[in-house]
Amino acid sequence: MVEAGNPRHITSLADLAKPSLKVVTCAPQVPCGSLASTLFKNAGVTVRPVSQEQNVGGVVTKVTLGEADAGIVYVTDVKANHTKAAGVPIPADQNTITEYPIAQLKGAPNAASAAAFISYVLGTDGQQVLKSFGFLPPGS
Repeated sequence: MVEAGNPRHITSLADLAKPSLKVVTCAPQVPCGSLASTLFKNAGVTVRPVSQEQNVGGVVTKVTLGEADAGIVYVTDVKANHTKAAGVPIPADQNTITEYPIAQLKGAPNAASAAAFISYVLGTDGQQVLKSFGFLPPGS
C-alpha cells in the first residue's frame, strides 16, 4: 500500500529497501508481519521498517495519514481504502496468498444454517461479494 497517487513512485518490493522511504509493516509475530517477512525474503531484499504495528489496521492508518510512504497490507485493505491509498502489484514469484478455510463444525448447534452459510459463501453470489473485496476464488 502506498499513498494515493503513489507520490514516491514505488514500483516494486525492491524500492522498499531504499533508506529514504518510510516503510511500515506489522510486527513479525502477527500474520501480516509474517507475510511481509516472506515477501521480502522472496524478493531478496532487506527492508528496515520505521514502525512495526500490532495489526494491519495500524499499517493502513500510517500510510493513509501520510505518516509512512508504504506498508505491506492485504489486497483487501488496499481495495477498502482506494480513495486514500493505492496498491503496487507484486509479481507472483515474490508474492504469497493468505488462505481462509471454511468448514462446518461437527455437532454444530445449528447445522442447517452453517451448511447454508457455507453454500452461500462458496456459491456464485458469495464469490461475487468476496471478489468485490479483493478475495480470490477457492483453490487460486
